Amino acid sequence: MNTRSDHVLTPLCELALKHHTDKGGWHTIAGETCHNYTPVYHALFGQRRHDVRRVLEVGVNCGCSLRMWEEYFPNAEIFGFDIRKECLFQENRIRCFQADQGIPDSLNAAVAKTGGGPFDLIIDDGSHFRHHQVITAKTLVPYLSETGSHITEDLAGPDAAEITCRPDLLAAEIGIPDGYGWRGLHAGDGIGRACCKAHCPHCKGKGGEYLLEVFRKMA
Repeated sequence: MNTRSDHVLTPLCELALKHHTDKGGWHTIAGETCHNYTPVYHALFGQRRHDVRRVLEVGVNCGCSLRMWEEYFPNAEIFGFDIRKECLFQENRIRCFQADQGIPDSLNAAVAKTGGGPFDLIIDDGSHFRHHQVITAKTLVPYLSETGSHITEDLAGPDAAEITCRPDLLAAEIGIPDGYGWRGLHAGDGIGRACCKAHCPHCKGKGGEYLLEVFRKMA
């Protein structure tokens, strides 16, 4: 059985453990092992974490991951969007605003309250519904900085069930605009939540878990 002692944790994994977020850290929440996202984020941003200035996460919940991002990116403003008013809070460099990720005007209005873009990192960890993930990406990707990334977690299939092994299907539905690229980021294979689901028609639960990254192409 894989345990935390079997793995070297990145600095972001350690912060996920500290702040009790399920994005990584090889710990359990409600008896379930976490995702393995934090090594992927650390590979993307570890060398430039002090240069990141603005981070936006859709989906606040208890604010655990926002606090993780605040500590990991010491020079960044951290923004959170959530449809639930009871989740919103202001704390140190963290500011939260209400937004419905299924309504572009609501997302754009919330972005305006942050002072507008650009953002160096946008994370969609909201409803996990496919149509919301498509709308959120279409609306927020134009707010990326020149070196920014839009990351969709918990990739959903068209029937709302998680289909985490096929980021290409979500990218095709989003319709990546000219000037942008995308790639699937492999986050694990059979590590706790880091796996696709047995009901997946593509891999039958054997395809591992991916994130979808959308980014600006270099000129």
